[in-house]
Amino acid sequence: MIKQNIKLKSISKLENKVLFINNPNIGVIDIETYLSKDNTNKVYALGFKTVLDSKPIIYYINKEDLDSSKIVLSMVNELLRFKYNKITFYCHNLGGYDIVFILYRYNDINEDKYKISCILRDDKIIKLTISKDKHSFTILDSYCILTDSLSRLGKNFEVETIKSIFPYKFANEDLLFYKGKTPTINFYENISKEEYNKIYSNNWSFQEESVKYLSNDLNCLYEILVKANKQIFMDYDVNMTDNITISGLALRIFLKDYYLNNIPVINKSGIYRDIKQGYYGGITEVYKPYGDNLYYYDVNSLYPYVALQDMPGLECTKIQYYTDTQSIDELFGFFYCSIDAPMNSYLGLLPVRNTSGINFPVGKWEGWYFSEELKFAKENGYKIKVLKGYNFNKIENTFSEYVDDLYNKKCYPTTLTEKSVSKSLLNNLTGRWGMSIIKPTTKLVDKEELDYILTTRKVSNIKSITENKHLVTFIVQPSKEICLNHNLEYEKVIRQDYKWGMESNNNFTDVSIVISAMITSYARIYMNKIKLDILNRGGKLYYMDTDSIVTNIQLSSKIVGIELGKFKLEYKIKKGYFISNKTYCLLTNEDKVIIKSKGVINDKLNIWG
Repeated sequence: MIKQNIKLKSISKLENKVLFINNPNIGVIDIETYLSKDNTNKVYALGFKTVLDSKPIIYYINKEDLDSSKIVLSMVNELLRFKYNKITFYCHNLGGYDIVFILYRYNDINEDKYKISCILRDDKIIKLTISKDKHSFTILDSYCILTDSLSRLGKNFEVETIKSIFPYKFANEDLLFYKGKTPTINFYENISKEEYNKIYSNNWSFQEESVKYLSNDLNCLYEILVKANKQIFMDYDVNMTDNITISGLALRIFLKDYYLNNIPVINKSGIYRDIKQGYYGGITEVYKPYGDNLYYYDVNSLYPYVALQDMPGLECTKIQYYTDTQSIDELFGFFYCSIDAPMNSYLGLLPVRNTSGINFPVGKWEGWYFSEELKFAKENGYKIKVLKGYNFNKIENTFSEYVDDLYNKKCYPTTLTEKSVSKSLLNNLTGRWGMSIIKPTTKLVDKEELDYILTTRKVSNIKSITENKHLVTFIVQPSKEICLNHNLEYEKVIRQDYKWGMESNNNFTDVSIVISAMITSYARIYMNKIKLDILNRGGKLYYMDTDSIVTNIQLSSKIVGIELGKFKLEYKIKKGYFISNKTYCLLTNEDKVIIKSKGVINDKLNIWG
């Protein structure tokens, strides 16, 4: 056996600066679109609201030319005025919808020497900056901070302006200036006859109602963000506007107020690559396709709960050519092992990733796993042989104060706003540690530069804005393998980078994949223990999804309650249909139908098929 000590740096604690006032400079933007005769969506109204304006400023399309470009550019020019320089703008679901209509006008913007820069997360744009001369403004996606629909957020934050209803299906090119009777109820979604009767009128104007609806949405989102910002500042002395995502905000709060300088930075490519192979998500499985008289249980904050377990410290030893001189019980970390799972086991306890996703097989294979999950599998009949890996020292209470404080605020809030904010911050810290160590970059490029990037670099995402303009996310450092595949000299490519303005990117210094990988592993252990207990008591399993279980017997009263990590009974089920992962239909004892589906719009399905 060969042992090699690895020096790991600690993630830096943030300085606890005292802020005297929360940032009031918040603005919101929203866009309304219609279906044109060429079957494409185009902007017919848009607007914004800021702390500087007593009411929303709205732009509506001109009846004579129906030119979307004019109103988009009118708003862009207004926001580039000096008075809005300090405003941080938000748009709900920016990356999923509204951003397309702004970027589609890139050619118009470029002619006037505007500059556009973006940040993408996965396939969504989460930050857009438009600049011209010395002025610029930035739009963030508020959904990345408050991950819920505007309607539910309005209720959860108890704002004065609640999202209203509007006949989206009525919006087409010929009806943008319609006046007459209120459109029939078929043009509305999720509206009762009583609600429809209240809004019915013989003097209904599409333009007037659009402006009212758009203004209402802007006021609603603005009020939500102002309340969230004030709550976050009051509880944590942090401005919401300092971070793009809720996970980034949670990390900032943790590193400032709760961190003990004991989390290792994992940004060396070799260690990161090995441990990532042992980083699996939660379990989502169908065991039986149908059942009646069932119980649906959820865990109270599963990931925060298991984050209370031992975590890795800064001491790490790389082990190679491992022998049986040391028991697996003495190890703590991630190890590459040969596995022999019992063939008579009903449940697989160790995950395997392949082309079909994550499975839990029986038989023999090799793979990377967390030591505690290996110990659990060994207790249940698995034969484990450790071949190599990374052994860490154990640290207690890494996240205890953070989890206890936020869970207490979630359960005993002073306001619904505090409850919503605490719940989001509690649930969004643990996954942040597992980000990729390499910072990607996003550029808006023409066809020529896109071709250069595709032949020299690893590309993670491409969005085509126009025929000659593309938004591409890629790793700045050229890839030797990709260059060779295209018969390009790697050294020559590096020299050519200056022409394209490629800036070298740095590794993240606040990521630690070992933390996220351990937490998800602890969660699987916890849920597998519950499943085995159900089976040992003669019960049956029907479905599970990371932190929930459907079974035909009640769980022990010892593990049911409101405390962190305990289960709550979500539904009693008359009939349950379990089609596949994240696709099921439940008929509850109260005759309520609950349909969840992956890849299909829920309201397109019903219990009868």
